[in-house]
Amino acid sequence: MIKAVLFDIDGTLLDTEKQVIAGLQETLREQKGFQVAAEDLFYTLGIPGKQVVADFADSDSESDQLLQSWESKMKTNFKDVQIFPGIIDLLEGLREKGLLLAIVTSKNKSEFVDEVTPFGLNSYFQAVITASDTLKHKPNPEPVLKGLDELQVLAEQAIYVGDAVYDLRSGKAAGTKFALATWGAKFHSEFEQADYQLQHPQDLLQIITKENSSN
Repeated sequence: MIKAVLFDIDGTLLDTEKQVIAGLQETLREQKGFQVAAEDLFYTLGIPGKQVVADFADSDSESDQLLQSWESKMKTNFKDVQIFPGIIDLLEGLREKGLLLAIVTSKNKSEFVDEVTPFGLNSYFQAVITASDTLKHKPNPEPVLKGLDELQVLAEQAIYVGDAVYDLRSGKAAGTKFALATWGAKFHSEFEQADYQLQHPQDLLQIITKENSSN
C-alpha cells in the first residue's frame, strides 16, 4: 500500500537545470577565472551547493563567498524557472487520493524559501526536508529517512521521485521505491535500478492506483 510520495525539486518539480548551471558558470568565471562547460557541471545537480563549491575553493572563506555568489545569481535567474507541465495536476491528484506528500531536497533552507516558496507549492506538502535539516545529504539515506519519519510512514509505503542518481541512491538506501522523473533526468546506467520510469507526471497516479488496488 503506497501511503506517501516524496519529491526532489530541481529537475523533478521545477525545470531549473539551465538556471542552476548558468549561475554556477557565472560564479566560477567571475570569482575564479574558470571557463567550465555546462556538461562538466551536470554532476552537481542534486547535491548541496556547499559541497559543490568546495571542489573549486581554496579555503572555507572562499567556499562561502562562492556559495553566496551562486545563490545570488540563482535567485535572480529563478524568475525564468517554470514548474514542469503536469506537476500541478499530479499534486492535485495525489492530494485527492489522500496521499501524504513531502519534499526532500539538497537545497538549504534559505535557498528553498527564496527559490521555491514563490511558486506556491508548499501547501501540497506535509513535510519539507532541506539540506539544513540533516547532517548527511543525498546520496546518503538520511534526508529520505527524515522525510518518512515526519510523515510517519514506513519506507515500503513510500515512493521517492527524483531525476538524479543521488536521488535514486538515497531512496533505495532508505528502503523506498524509486520513480525516475525522466523529464529532468540525464542518462545514468544506475537508472536501470529504478522501480518506475515516469515519462509524464500522470504516470505516477496510474502506478499508485494500480499498486493500491492490488493490496
